[in-house]
Amino acid sequence: MRSFVLGLVATVALLAAPSSALAHASVESSDPQDGAALTALPETVSITLSEDVGSGAVLRVLTSSGTRLDDGDVTVAGRRVLVGVRPGEAAAGSYRIVYRVVSADGHPVSGEIPFTVKPSTDGAGTSGTSSTPGSQDDVTVTDVEDDPSQKWAPLWVMGFLVISSGLLIYIVKAGLTSSAKEDED
Repeated sequence: MRSFVLGLVATVALLAAPSSALAHASVESSDPQDGAALTALPETVSITLSEDVGSGAVLRVLTSSGTRLDDGDVTVAGRRVLVGVRPGEAAAGSYRIVYRVVSADGHPVSGEIPFTVKPSTDGAGTSGTSSTPGSQDDVTVTDVEDDPSQKWAPLWVMGFLVISSGLLIYIVKAGLTSSAKEDED
């Protein structure tokens, strides 16, 4: 019986180890921030995620009526995804950043981040930036090649689960066999 308990504890420890590998990406920050009130549309919008994402990310800027304002040129730089916003006067109102990325484990993650634009009445606040320190204006971004290891992440996870399941079955059978022998003695 003792070997069965030890095997069970070892299996639980093995299954608990990959929990971070199975986690999905989540948004850690955005520019503009969730619920921000701006005086003008920014030149670019960005989201920073909890893990690197591959190419193929979608990032859009939409008006409350669903009209796209982004330029469609999405850049992925590690954990950061950004897109340019087409220049022009933004009407006061509600806007949203809509995103869809693929986590390292292969699962799609999507959501939206609302913000508002309230143009300044004195004409002085047309910078188009939020009040977030370290906004996109002081960052240089270059295109980053897609990390080929991310394409294999789901297979590694599946392989780990198959091997762990086989190990669990072996340990349970070995534990039952040894407990049966102990009962005979």
